[in-house]
Amino acid sequence: MDALHHNIENFAAFPHPAYQLIAVLLMVGYGAHLAFSVYFLAASTQIAPRYRLVPWFSAVVMLAAGLSLFREFSVWSETMVFTGEDWRRDSQEVFSNAYRYANWTITIPLLLAQLLIALKLPRASMHKLLPKLVLAAIAMIWTGLVGQFYEQASIATMLVWGAISTVPFVYLVIAVQKELKAAKGRTPVILHPWLDKMFPYFLFFWGLYALAYMVPAFSDGAAAAVVRQFMYTVADVFSKLVYGLILSRFVLRLSAAEGYAPAAEALGPDWSATEPVPAHATTAPAATAAETA
Repeated sequence: MDALHHNIENFAAFPHPAYQLIAVLLMVGYGAHLAFSVYFLAASTQIAPRYRLVPWFSAVVMLAAGLSLFREFSVWSETMVFTGEDWRRDSQEVFSNAYRYANWTITIPLLLAQLLIALKLPRASMHKLLPKLVLAAIAMIWTGLVGQFYEQASIATMLVWGAISTVPFVYLVIAVQKELKAAKGRTPVILHPWLDKMFPYFLFFWGLYALAYMVPAFSDGAAAAVVRQFMYTVADVFSKLVYGLILSRFVLRLSAAEGYAPAAEALGPDWSATEPVPAHATTAPAATAAETA
């Protein structure tokens, strides 16, 4: 591919602090994700069987994201060489953000699936809706992937592909909002505030990816590259890691509300005092994680 189709990081001269900032951001990204894969596996033991796919999927997401970001970090380290004054691309190497898109191709379908499981979507409805969401997610990611190759060659072309990518993104936003509202009919009232807060959280941090995509339209220097990597790292951590924590804590409370004793014990006595278990829910749910999916 022509050099003009490379990412902006390949054309900038990075002062040492800027180079190190990007290296640290990438390291924080892969380190945090890999570390929390263990947490999600451990946390799953306190959650009712029918909801355990939620933390299990988070563990897979952590591993996939961590490994791809480690690859991104390695490429960054291999690509840039110190000239004595600043850091520039080695003429024999190329840095690429395409690894992030490979990461999202794996992780976003899992993020959507675990949300539907946490929302107790009936199996038939899930089997109907999830493929549509996954196809929309893949379309969003891969049209964005095509567009990012033009961030140096043609901003207009990059923006056109970005606009195309926005169409499936809007569909995903509308679908998620609809399912969060519908889930209130299947969720204890005490957990409704969680559902209310999930949508703006989802919208903000998924929208942050779109803003990061737009950075080359405004600047292509070292500062722009640092800002974009910062935005990508923040979006990755909050839309995957923290999102997984939120869903895991949500289904932990849902498990306790349905009478699953290990979940109630994990939440402690304050849970039973302020969020009482319904009188009719005295046994663990019969459904398993596999049955939910």
